[in-house]
Amino acid sequence: MNALLAEAVRDADLHPREIPSIDLYLDQITSLADEKRREGSPRFADRALTKTMINNYSKDGLLSPIKGKKYSKEHILQMLMVYEMKNTLSIGEIKRVLQNVYALPEYDAATLERIYTRYLSLKDTLRADTVHSAEALAADLDTENEEDFLLMLLGLAAFSSYLKNTVQILLEAHYPDLSEEKTREEQEKKEAAKRQKAEQKAEKKASKAKKEGE
Repeated sequence: MNALLAEAVRDADLHPREIPSIDLYLDQITSLADEKRREGSPRFADRALTKTMINNYSKDGLLSPIKGKKYSKEHILQMLMVYEMKNTLSIGEIKRVLQNVYALPEYDAATLERIYTRYLSLKDTLRADTVHSAEALAADLDTENEEDFLLMLLGLAAFSSYLKNTVQILLEAHYPDLSEEKTREEQEKKEAAKRQKAEQKAEKKASKAKKEGE
């Protein structure tokens, strides 16, 4: 069990100091990311950073504008940020996060590098916390028993779901989706107008019935 849990969190991260300061072509970026990924567990083999992904990130406005065919170190760090969040958040949600960060008056490439470096240090702690949480869940279970093993899987799945919900609710509170709020307000106005119309119709009907009765 300990070996399996250790393997589950053994991904390899590309550190900012390992990224060249010169601008790189797409092929060079994907090769750099692949070399680092192979240092981790084979379980992360299908999580490659591909050319298609990078092009989509650019088209979706997740990266700063690119001049020519080369990408700066800042662009690569932006790609890595998106890559880290995409398994939990939608592209639209990631865009809300990053565009708010990019819009900060003090934002620059050094800011992004500092954030990402701090994130990698935090991630080391999170790996250990994940293993400890799984061990704590399994502590009172006999994982050789099928019923207990299923209980452990259900518990971990619930834990994963709660964490994802936590990320999304914090994001929504800190970076409200104004387009969704506008849509919701318009819908509420339509429903209010519909209710008012129905009430007026009912009042007219009642008034007519009263007159006929008289």
